[in-house]
Amino acid sequence: MATDVKKMMGDFLSSMNSHDTNKAVSFWTDDCIYENWAHEIVKHGKKELTDMINSMFVDFPDIKYKQKSSFTAGNWVGVEYIVSGTYTHSSMPATPANGKTFSVHAASIIQLRKGKISRQSDYFNLATMLQQVGLMPPQPK
Repeated sequence: MATDVKKMMGDFLSSMNSHDTNKAVSFWTDDCIYENWAHEIVKHGKKELTDMINSMFVDFPDIKYKQKSSFTAGNWVGVEYIVSGTYTHSSMPATPANGKTFSVHAASIIQLRKGKISRQSDYFNLATMLQQVGLMPPQPK
């Protein structure tokens, strides 16, 4: 099972890197739950997931994911990766886009059901990302 899961996660990240929303969403169950705890976002079902991914590709048109490590335990997968991109558009008026880049370490805990993602919880340091794109002052040295 580990080899199949590793290939599936590689294919999923490839679909995200190529910005193929339809392909990316095909890895999920119809009743999926996506949680991004840095942004306190929870999405339910493929429609909400699709809208969120499309919005992300607009805000960060060059967003990329580079997998660093992964593990499986039964129906659970853990993935560590680096996500990077350029903040060129903002769907939120309070945080105007400025063309600055970011690169942050992130991790996902994923639950599978019948070979598809039924739940994914993402974790990363939002303050680091906001500092890199100039929306938060840097940490004092």
